Amino acid sequence: MKRSNILFIDDQQSARDLFLRLLDPHKYKPIVAPGVVAAEEYLRHEAADVVVTDLRMPDVDGLQGLERLHLTDPDLPVVLITAFGTVETAVEAMKRGAFDYLRKPFDPAELEIVIDRAIAHRQLLRENKRLRSEVARRAASEDIICAAPAMSSVMDLIARVAPSDFSVLMLGESGTGKDVFAKRIHQLSERSKQSFVSINCSAIPEHLLESELFGHEKGAFSGASEAREGFFAEADGGTLFLDEIGDMSLALQPKLLRVLQNGEYYRVGSRRLAKTDVRLVCASNRAIEDLVDRGQFRQDLYYRINTVRIDLPPLRQRTEDIPALIEHFLVQLAAHHPRVPHTVSASAMALLLEYPWPGNVRELEHVIERASLVCDGDEIRPESLPRELRDKGNAAGVAAAAIDTPYKDARRSFEHGYFVQLMDRAGHNVQKAADLAGLHRSTLYEKLAALGVPYDHDA
Repeated sequence: MKRSNILFIDDQQSARDLFLRLLDPHKYKPIVAPGVVAAEEYLRHEAADVVVTDLRMPDVDGLQGLERLHLTDPDLPVVLITAFGTVETAVEAMKRGAFDYLRKPFDPAELEIVIDRAIAHRQLLRENKRLRSEVARRAASEDIICAAPAMSSVMDLIARVAPSDFSVLMLGESGTGKDVFAKRIHQLSERSKQSFVSINCSAIPEHLLESELFGHEKGAFSGASEAREGFFAEADGGTLFLDEIGDMSLALQPKLLRVLQNGEYYRVGSRRLAKTDVRLVCASNRAIEDLVDRGQFRQDLYYRINTVRIDLPPLRQRTEDIPALIEHFLVQLAAHHPRVPHTVSASAMALLLEYPWPGNVRELEHVIERASLVCDGDEIRPESLPRELRDKGNAAGVAAAAIDTPYKDARRSFEHGYFVQLMDRAGHNVQKAADLAGLHRSTLYEKLAALGVPYDHDA
């Protein structure tokens, strides 16, 4: 059985010797320290499950030590012991976060009971923290579709970096969901209970961005009728997401660098230094290295925000996720619009899979929203999709087949797509499909069977 580390603090050698004799060595591992400073030094290298400390000591007393020890570990149970116990002292100790309070001379059995309760309390806190982390992890993953192999390394890296305080730089085309992944990093971090603040640097005029980030004093500029806090103050203790950071002006970049280096900044129009504790996640659809080479982005700032880099693949490189993304969007739409189609026809899905998606996931979401509005039935069909998507999707499919596959495979792929769309157009009625295609019914049966295209056997 693993022994619990019990750290005892007392300036009297006789008290420390007594404590070492009192605890069961098979159940506990007692550690003694002559003062709070020595205890802090121990805790820098080793963990303690419970701290038992005398109240009256020279230099740093027990109440001051309680506060200092909680700066090292806020969940560390601290039991105070004193020969000068009063109700007022006990109340003050509890207010400052003491787990319990005992008077000298204490009963060894009572001390052991209190220590066991403190150990159980610490284990409960750890389990609660683990469960909260698991709930956050699951909640964060609900809105993220990431089955494609291209996403596995991205999700693994996010899971590893999220619990740290490292700055993160995400690079990817517009519409790849950088804001979604930034929020997941926050949800999986130790800062998840604090604010997540998102700001798009390209959407705010250059002359206003400094004020939005750092805040301003009353009268700092025309229109500043009152003082206002900025996003760094709002995100204090949490995460600040700066999207499209590549569009930030060179004049503002050194002020951002200062915050990242020492957590200090000035509000616009103020000479008073303000401090903040923020975890920064940045994103850009532009290659920051190219901006650095062209003198449009500070190299030192680039190194500071690029502690961990995450490259998000475009949707055309993760087409395996498209069906699941579509289902996710349809479920979201159905929650607000009762007459939303429930599925997508095979021929429409083929077009959606072939389309190159220059606007990525955001474009796919808009296409599904539009198609669900113009669709008459319970199924999204090709005619519900935008014409440019149908044209580009077909062209992309033909081009890909011509370049990447042998003639036989390309022909089979074309025939499969043709007959899938034919059966959709005919409502899966074989006779109607045969009439539309100008084929004999038996010939159509043979084609459908050979290509593996489903049809209604009774039609």
